[in-house]
Amino acid sequence: MLMSESFVLIRVSAETNQRLLRLVRSFEDSADDVIRRLLDQQKGDPVQVAPEVRATTRRAPPGSILSEGEYWLPLLDTIATAGGELPANDAIEEVGRRLRGRFTSRDYESLDQGGVRWKNRVRFARLRLKEQGLLDPAAPRGVWRITDEGRRFLARAQ
Repeated sequence: MLMSESFVLIRVSAETNQRLLRLVRSFEDSADDVIRRLLDQQKGDPVQVAPEVRATTRRAPPGSILSEGEYWLPLLDTIATAGGELPANDAIEEVGRRLRGRFTSRDYESLDQGGVRWKNRVRFARLRLKEQGLLDPAAPRGVWRITDEGRRFLARAQ
């Protein structure tokens, strides 16, 4: 029997959503990936929070990669220049183009959990910018949007 994929909208509480987010293993993980792993867990086995990520990621020595703060202005400017919002992958690629001459060989390394180090660092920079109120935490999934405060920060920095 051939099964087709179906999509169902489910609503979960904010608390449940936060618990699911703690089980995400990479930026590419979807809610479906997390739920599927939970369902595949052996009965009675506690769910581990991304043990393979913590156990296998090689940390780069300080100074051997571009610092996270170096991504902030190019990321904010990329989004502002695009009209204020941009799909995440487009923003990441443009930041990569802008910083290409500044990356070290370690920035180009593949990470054990998947992806390239510099792209992962752009995502972490985006997280920090959201925490600072410079990027909109309410933007739709997969879209990065600058806030008014982000525009003011960018204007002061340029």
